[in-house]
Amino acid sequence: MDYYSALIIIPSLVAFAVSFWVAYKVYTGKSTEHRLAMSICFAFIGINALVLLGEKLSPNIDAVLLMVFLEYLSESIILLTLLIFVIQYVGMGRWVTPKNVLIFGIPGILTLIFNGTNQWHNLFYVSMDIVHSHGFYLLNADYGPLFLFWMAYFLVVIGTTTALMAKAMVDTPLYRRKALWTLMGGMIIIMVFGVFYVFSARDDPVVDIMSIGLTLTAVWIFIGERRSEFVDLEIIRFREAMVGIEDAILILNSSMRTTFANEHGQRILDENIEFLKERAAARGFSIPCGSQKFEIALKQNGAPRHYSLSSSDIVRDGKAIGAVLVFHDISNRMMMEENIQRANRGLKTLNQIIRHDMRNDLTALWGYLQLLEMTELNARQKELVQKMVDRARSADGHLSFANEQQAIGSAGTAWYDIQELIEGVLSKMSLGDMEIETCLQGIRIQADPLISNVFHCLADNTVRHGNGATRISIHANETKDGLSIIWEDDGVGVPFEHKEKIFNRGFGQNTGEGLFLVCEILSMTDGSISEGGEPDKGAKFMIQFPSGRYTWTPPLEP
Repeated sequence: MDYYSALIIIPSLVAFAVSFWVAYKVYTGKSTEHRLAMSICFAFIGINALVLLGEKLSPNIDAVLLMVFLEYLSESIILLTLLIFVIQYVGMGRWVTPKNVLIFGIPGILTLIFNGTNQWHNLFYVSMDIVHSHGFYLLNADYGPLFLFWMAYFLVVIGTTTALMAKAMVDTPLYRRKALWTLMGGMIIIMVFGVFYVFSARDDPVVDIMSIGLTLTAVWIFIGERRSEFVDLEIIRFREAMVGIEDAILILNSSMRTTFANEHGQRILDENIEFLKERAAARGFSIPCGSQKFEIALKQNGAPRHYSLSSSDIVRDGKAIGAVLVFHDISNRMMMEENIQRANRGLKTLNQIIRHDMRNDLTALWGYLQLLEMTELNARQKELVQKMVDRARSADGHLSFANEQQAIGSAGTAWYDIQELIEGVLSKMSLGDMEIETCLQGIRIQADPLISNVFHCLADNTVRHGNGATRISIHANETKDGLSIIWEDDGVGVPFEHKEKIFNRGFGQNTGEGLFLVCEILSMTDGSISEGGEPDKGAKFMIQFPSGRYTWTPPLEP
């Protein structure tokens, strides 16, 4: 092989080998969205290097024209896959649809048609001949007006991909920017050498600018890949992630201008931009904004909707450079809350009216019974009067129960220190000499405000039914299901046949409402209660709170 052969053949083979090696590395590497487009792009860069070499080896004009057609076919595929790859790589893969791919490829298809039919119109090449030098051949052509269409497509694709890569720099961490610089450098090399190739005098096959450009690009990417491993990198495509989120998301820069909006956020902007500007000015909203959350009413499709608006700063190098706004639609929730509140108010009013009327009737009944007791009655009549008194007391108890039942869930939940809560409840009860042992330090529970009634009822249950109980022990432990608060006494316990029944309404020696109400109050915050003691050894009530309804900070060991 002489000097000229080495100068022409070796660079082309190097470009082919390196490009195919990179394509193989990409295709067999990490599974990413852009893997296929990227590997095809590099494979056809290698194929194009061989096609350009083939043009220089054939003296036949028809064979050369066929090679030229294959050259434009390879370059069209390179441009198309390059554009697809970059769009996916920078996080805009949602634009890569079959319809858009066809649109992106139409200029390449038209170029192939213009080139293949040039013999009938001579608008792509006005004239052409073959230049021979040192045993190699080169097609020398004068370009026609249709060739400008191809040049425009070439420059637009390379310029667009370079711009997309440059823009992606803003969203890419420093340690990943080497990969982007490598790819951008390769595109710039192709663009510069492509322009030189068109405008240079192609009268010597030994100096083929396009082959040199492809070789330099392949070597550049080879070296860059070895140093940055860009084929294994995939930038965080936060835009694509946000597009699929139902909440409206806006990203603002330091000048309070919107730099990104997902689909829902854009709809909000289109209908409410002026109102949002006014509200931001009224609230003094600026960057940095910190973490804020408030409710706001906005229009959507012409109708008012309620949103919960959250904001947080985007911080880089310790400085706020923008903010993220998240609009969560709470219209349905507010409507449900209003309906529930309206229904509760109606039920409360109805219950008050019914209780008022029934208590009036009971007051009258008590009066008639008192008058009846003052009369002379026989034993049977006294027994019947006593039964009526008992039934009246029962009716009064039902009214009291209805009043307590209405209060359950009527107020919002709150967090309570369980140790302080129980100590406060027990301090107001007459427990005599009963020994109380509590070990609940550091536990806070989220519960209905009536939670104190739970422990009042358990203490009352021990006093009434413990039959000589002298000790109450209250402690807690964590299980796989959450927190368990255990209430134990040393009374007579609960018979096996009654363990499930004691929580039923009406079961028991008194009103039968106490433990039933305990279950209802606990259920408001997903709690539950069960009894697991042994008969004749004491009662053992286990109150379960699920994860998320309690916090526990155990005290430090001495």
